[in-house]
Amino acid sequence: MRSQVLGIIWVSVGLLFLLGVAFFSSRWGAARPQPAAVADTDSVILTSQEDSVFRSRYKKHVYQYDKPKYYQRVSEAVDTIRYSHSEPPARRKPLVVELNTADTTTLMLLHGIGPTFAKRIVRYRERLGGFVDKGQLMEVYGFTPELLGHIEPYITINADSIRRICLDTITLKQLIRHPYIEYYQARDIIRLRDRGIRFTTVDDLRAVPSMADSTLQRLLPYIEFAQ
Repeated sequence: MRSQVLGIIWVSVGLLFLLGVAFFSSRWGAARPQPAAVADTDSVILTSQEDSVFRSRYKKHVYQYDKPKYYQRVSEAVDTIRYSHSEPPARRKPLVVELNTADTTTLMLLHGIGPTFAKRIVRYRERLGGFVDKGQLMEVYGFTPELLGHIEPYITINADSIRRICLDTITLKQLIRHPYIEYYQARDIIRLRDRGIRFTTVDDLRAVPSMADSTLQRLLPYIEFAQ
């Protein structure tokens, strides 16, 4: 009799356990399947029908949907619209370096110009008084036509920043530092000035015995004539 009672009790416990499992399974259910991850999280391809549904739902439930900032048609053949939640990338302006005011750090932003070339350009620019033509970079030691052609689209020249030579006040030591003037040419200029000759026109410079026409043409942009 006792064993029969125990059997009934165990059967009742088993039934209660099975009923509990069935109750909780029906209440919470199995784990809901997660939507497949979209490969491109920044954009979604919508058909025309889905696009109209998206717009109608957005008007009714503004707080539940993110309004796309812009959209563009992917293809004329396929009636689909690509929505993107990011602004279109801004176009970068090409780098342009002003040759007469740039320091060595700025010059090194040009592709092919390292610290050595940047220092040489600045040193030569200081002796010259500034560049009036891009081709003058060929006068910098080690410069090649290939390098000049490579950086030429990315450099510009402001002629207003050129430092000119005042022949009325410059000394012999300062004059011979200019790369376009030889020592004997500078000496002749100073001698003529000491005799009371003032350099007011190009013809006055032509009166210098050692001044060749080719040198004079290169030198003219850097001369400040007396008034």
